[in-house]
Amino acid sequence: MSADTEAVAIEVLAQITEQPQEVCARREVLLSNLGVDSLALLEMVEMLQDRLAIIVPDEVTARIQSVADLQDAVGRLTATAPVPEPTIRT
Repeated sequence: MSADTEAVAIEVLAQITEQPQEVCARREVLLSNLGVDSLALLEMVEMLQDRLAIIVPDEVTARIQSVADLQDAVGRLTATAPVPEPTIRT
């Protein structure tokens, strides 16, 4: 995962949980320990999809339990996201 992508994931997690980014950056932390329930997880995934122009499949969302899971999933999805075609203006 690029540093920019990791920063966005941590920023979104901190925004959803209202926890300091330093806490949200610890890979070993379980999202449930940060107060993330299923609704908050869906909100977080939606924000990441909007910010990073990725699609997070439901089966990937269901496996996200920790900060490490979140960062790894976002890293894989951004690495495989198609690059949009440039718009040609005439």
